[in-house]
Amino acid sequence: MGKIIKLGLVLFIITAVTGLILGAVHTITLEPIREAQAREKNEALAATLPGATEFKRLQPSENAGIIKEIYEGSSGGKTVGYNFTVTPKGYGGPIELIVGISNEGRVMDIKILSHSETPGLGAKAVEEPFAGQFKDKLIEKLFVTKTPAEVEDQIQAISGATITSSAVVAGVNEALAYWKADFSGGAQADMTGGAASDSKTSEEAN
Repeated sequence: MGKIIKLGLVLFIITAVTGLILGAVHTITLEPIREAQAREKNEALAATLPGATEFKRLQPSENAGIIKEIYEGSSGGKTVGYNFTVTPKGYGGPIELIVGISNEGRVMDIKILSHSETPGLGAKAVEEPFAGQFKDKLIEKLFVTKTPAEVEDQIQAISGATITSSAVVAGVNEALAYWKADFSGGAQADMTGGAASDSKTSEEAN
């Protein structure tokens, strides 16, 4: 009986010490992780809204949907545009991306921060061949096409990953709609995109 109690006490001490060590490691690494995430976010804000040097976080409206964060980007006290953090649902789960929109309603660029998409398929959304298509787009709405884009408002889907492609496009469109409703200020941007393509493409499996 005494041996059982002794063994239980030893196991308790080992478990307690292990817990304390793990807790200490978590506490030590928590701040560096937060700093790295903040640095990544700031870099993404600057990359998607060129010319902006300061970013002020704004409160999204209650019906903002997948728009989780909004930043007003400025330089020298003058507003350059806005960054929208959106979380559309992809094939593997939410995709978190930042969309930068200028004062005239131009999509300056996008940056995907996190995703759970299929490696080799939807995961290619972060790469230049797909993500680079959104850069410098002055349009009201984007549409997905499985063939090479022929007009300004088309985005060619990643082969075998139409669901992922459509999710990213939907996120950008949500940001554009919010900008138009809340920040356009009646500005008459010259939307030069071509005729809208058929957005009802069949969804391929990722």
